[in-house]
Amino acid sequence: MLLLRREYRDGAEPPEIVLLHAEVTRHGGSAGPLRRFTRVAVPSDTPGRRVAHLPLPEPGEGERILARYRFSSVRAGEERFSPSYEVAVPSDEAIADLYRIPEEGTGNLPAAKGRGHFRLVLPLGEGERASGSFRFGFGAMRKKPSPSLCRAAIDAGNGPAPVIEAPEALSVLKNRPMPYFLYHVSADGKLRADKIACARITFADPDGDVVSARMVWGDPAWRATNLSLMAEATKPGAYLPASEEFFAEDRAVFLAAREARLSLLPVPRVFEAFVFGPSGSGVEYCFQTVSRRADAGLEARWRNREGGGNWVVTL
Repeated sequence: MLLLRREYRDGAEPPEIVLLHAEVTRHGGSAGPLRRFTRVAVPSDTPGRRVAHLPLPEPGEGERILARYRFSSVRAGEERFSPSYEVAVPSDEAIADLYRIPEEGTGNLPAAKGRGHFRLVLPLGEGERASGSFRFGFGAMRKKPSPSLCRAAIDAGNGPAPVIEAPEALSVLKNRPMPYFLYHVSADGKLRADKIACARITFADPDGDVVSARMVWGDPAWRATNLSLMAEATKPGAYLPASEEFFAEDRAVFLAAREARLSLLPVPRVFEAFVFGPSGSGVEYCFQTVSRRADAGLEARWRNREGGGNWVVTL
């Protein structure tokens, strides 16, 4: 697997949050389906710059990976979008921003159909060093634990523990992601297992003015930050899928149509999404909404716990 680094420069007035939205396609050879990603661009070591990494498949002989992407940012209630950009892999333009995560065989198990990936800090065992090379992989609940399931390798250098991409679920039952195991092996050669669990988080819209609800979540240290678009809890997807928002050809038309469909639902309207992580760990989260203003414009707002701060859920 490859990671493609993309950089955003804040400018004179830094945004409150920056997102990277990308569509990735494989051309030539074993051409595959379109894959979509939304990633939070986080501050880098260079002041005023943020980075996000896109997971890409390694191109085979005669193949080319094309990533088409743009950024969105929110500041003072206004959401703005950058122009769209394209980069091909392999290419001279991309080579300096590519990082390879070696994988054995066919690589780690993929996410269940319809589920994506999330970023998390690799959980370490008691006394385990956060430096050096780690191998990691995934297995179903009934799968016999084995180091052979750890098919990807990542080097943490001198630490801290690495941030990895993990599937939201390997299987889904009645629209709920099922738990699975994350396995890893570090320099001491010991196989460690962590159960990856989820929690359903809801957001209530008593006035019925929310057009888009999002949840920003991650570990308490915010080393691995994720964003999830929230679907309406009643007949999810029946009123234009929330997941299409950042990729609609005409976003204004999409939001207007979604708003019209949502207006058919009774209030309070409830939106939902899942957070994921090791069982027993804490996940911190807050909400961001896009609502219709009285002047017919749109306003992006942060929704935090009463009194300030974020909510925390233990998985």
